[in-house]
Amino acid sequence: MQEIKNIIDLIDKAIKDEPNNLITWWNIIKTGFDIEVDEYRNLVEHSQDWLANYQTELIEKTWLNFLKIKFTNVLGYFIELPVSAKSKIPDNFIAKQTLVSALRYTTFELQDFEKKILNAENLLFSKEYEIFKNVREKINNSFLIIKELSNKTANLDMITSLGRVAYNNNYSRPKISKNSKLEIIWWRHPVIEKIEKDFISNDLNLDNKKYINIITWPNMGWKSTYLRQNALIILMAHIWSFVPARDSFIPLVDKIFSRVWASDNLFLGQSTFMVEMQEMANILHNSTENSFIIIDEIGRWTSTYDGMSLAWAILKYLHDEKKAKVLFATHYHELIDESIVLKWVENYSVAVWENNEGIVFLRKIIKWWIKKSYWLEIAKLAWINKEVINESKKMLLKLEKSHTWKQMSLWSFSLPELEIKIIEKESPILEELKQLDINNLSPVEALNKLYEIKNEL
Repeated sequence: MQEIKNIIDLIDKAIKDEPNNLITWWNIIKTGFDIEVDEYRNLVEHSQDWLANYQTELIEKTWLNFLKIKFTNVLGYFIELPVSAKSKIPDNFIAKQTLVSALRYTTFELQDFEKKILNAENLLFSKEYEIFKNVREKINNSFLIIKELSNKTANLDMITSLGRVAYNNNYSRPKISKNSKLEIIWWRHPVIEKIEKDFISNDLNLDNKKYINIITWPNMGWKSTYLRQNALIILMAHIWSFVPARDSFIPLVDKIFSRVWASDNLFLGQSTFMVEMQEMANILHNSTENSFIIIDEIGRWTSTYDGMSLAWAILKYLHDEKKAKVLFATHYHELIDESIVLKWVENYSVAVWENNEGIVFLRKIIKWWIKKSYWLEIAKLAWINKEVINESKKMLLKLEKSHTWKQMSLWSFSLPELEIKIIEKESPILEELKQLDINNLSPVEALNKLYEIKNEL
């Protein structure tokens, strides 16, 4: 540590707090560190004072009030007078240059000053640079010690910062799962919970038997928050951080992939759909069974049937080939029915309370599905004109009458036998859900009922 202190003292004494950006230029070394630098700097910094005093002295002696001392890189320092003053030029003025409108002279005193000042500048620049190189060499000799201490300091800073955040925000220590189970209990978003006063916590459960969750949401249901939140918690666990959850079991993940939203790339001439597909291609090519993937609304930037077909194919490929842990959010509600053939998929959605007056997004994840996007309610909240909403209703009814999922030309998803199996598996809990009068349930009552159902399951 003493060697580090010596380096710190050297820098503090030798280098200015705000030095020149060019190390070969002056104004790098502090005043008082080197006697020669101080002498040269004093001469350079006070050169304008000497020139001003000398100009005043010449004017007083010659009575040439229009006399001025100037400088150019070609001529150096010179005395400039108008041509009309030629007859009044003193004998000690030495001619230097004649112009159409001006006469330029010098004197022995001015020549001596010019030599001193130019020499002083060169000496100052070279001396400061020499001192800077010596300081740099001493620092370089202690490079290994500085590097080791820097690494320790950086690690200590990271650990203490993560510890402070964990303590202040009631984080818990994640447990490393040895059987690929991913379970996060009662988690929160570390950033949004600072903004949102009543943040709704949720759970996540994935393992090697159920490793894909299809998530259907109403619009404005916080699906992007849900997706990013899980990825963020996994990332935090992998950098030795505690996580915003009551408890968690997190397996080692080799990569985290995110396909959330999209934008075009006009510079490269790529459409929004192309950018989305490139991101998806990267996931399909580079993910493994040890990866964690979040996908939000894949296939939304093309026609409905094309996008739906593509979303299904991507979902099936991830299920059959990659076997990575995936959160697959979609508004293609038809995928819920078709996912019956996918053995390791489960369906989840966010709870919504709905009555005649409107809807409330409860932001609570339940093991169910939603086949509505609540687009009309969102449009109303955004103050879309009634005429527009009414017209869209008419068009929706028209489209629903003339188009169905079964009209797809690529393949048929009709699976009657599996549908029968689902009916056979209906439980008392399902019957209880059917009998619930949702319109007369408050949000709190709805959440309590969900907890009861969850405990029974």
